[in-house]
Amino acid sequence: MLDPSRAPALRRRLSLGLSTALLGLLTACSATPAPVAPAAPGAAPTHPVEVAPMVVSPFTDAELEGRFEKARSLLLAEKYREAAPEFDALVRLAPDGETAAPSLYNGALAHEGLGEREAAIDRYSQLLQKFPQHATTRGALFRLSRLDGFLERWSDLVTVTDKILALPDLSVIEAIEAHGARGLGLIEQNKVDEASREVGLARDMIEQHRIGDAGAPPVELATVSFALGEVRRNKSEKIALVPVTPNFSDVLEQRCQGLLDAQNAYTDAMRSFDAHWSAMAGYRVGQLYQTLHRDVMAIPPTAKSDTLKKKQLFEGAMRLRYRVLLEKGLKTMEATVRIGQRTGEDSAWIHRADEAKHDIERALEDEKTALSKLPFTEAELTEALEKLKKPVP
Repeated sequence: MLDPSRAPALRRRLSLGLSTALLGLLTACSATPAPVAPAAPGAAPTHPVEVAPMVVSPFTDAELEGRFEKARSLLLAEKYREAAPEFDALVRLAPDGETAAPSLYNGALAHEGLGEREAAIDRYSQLLQKFPQHATTRGALFRLSRLDGFLERWSDLVTVTDKILALPDLSVIEAIEAHGARGLGLIEQNKVDEASREVGLARDMIEQHRIGDAGAPPVELATVSFALGEVRRNKSEKIALVPVTPNFSDVLEQRCQGLLDAQNAYTDAMRSFDAHWSAMAGYRVGQLYQTLHRDVMAIPPTAKSDTLKKKQLFEGAMRLRYRVLLEKGLKTMEATVRIGQRTGEDSAWIHRADEAKHDIERALEDEKTALSKLPFTEAELTEALEKLKKPVP
């Protein structure tokens, strides 16, 4: 923001500079040009002196300040459509002036308000590059990290959180958010161990300061919970069910426990009551069940299924037993789509949930069709299913 106390001095400097420039211009226009003497034979050639370009605004400091305050009033009134071009114009008129840095920041806020996230990122990035010591850069770093996360720019998210964590005076909640966001950027690049360390640091601080113990946790904790869910999901889905090993029951139990652990973390992310994090977490929970169903249905018949009838019985029992995974996934995807309808959340995660919802609906229809083609009643399949549940000696 422009410091009003500095305005008179700035106006005097600019007025003096313009007066001097104007005087020089008038003198040059009125005077007769002096003839240029030819260079003496053998004299060394002269070289032109390069002068850095200087942008001189046609407005005084007071006029720039007045336009800035008008644009700021529009921003505070959430009139983003009117405020955004005003701040952009101020940056063009005085790119190195007192209003440039706060205009870049406020312009980014206005573009964010319009949902123009790419434009907002561009202005925050300009601010950080041109005015790294300005007071607004701190807020720009945090807002930039959230935009990178929203747009799934995972490597950029790691880069900006590195800058945040280098700040000397982070509050506890700021450090928690930064570690969580860095962990999220890392896990989405499949850097599981590094991500686990970042999430662990954030969780230690949450536990130490007992943040979020009472009531809805602050939204900064949703970043940590979602990143934790991503780490757990990644580890769980690396537990392969095929080929079937002698300790298959233990392997399946580990896989299912990993699913539940990840689901718990995603559920914690939903507790912040933020539509975006709830959409992300809801989609991931539904995906957990959808993926587990795919993997268990790839399990081949047992060695005892040595006839066509036994293989069909095995297939029917598996379809009947694990159909519930699709049903759970469908309910979660439907709930996630409703979040978008209720709140106006329109991120990629809502669209993914809607697509997954249709995929699961088709999969359930396929299950029904496949079961109807088998030469067994549901009672016979249920009996076979009970036999499958019994532990193998």
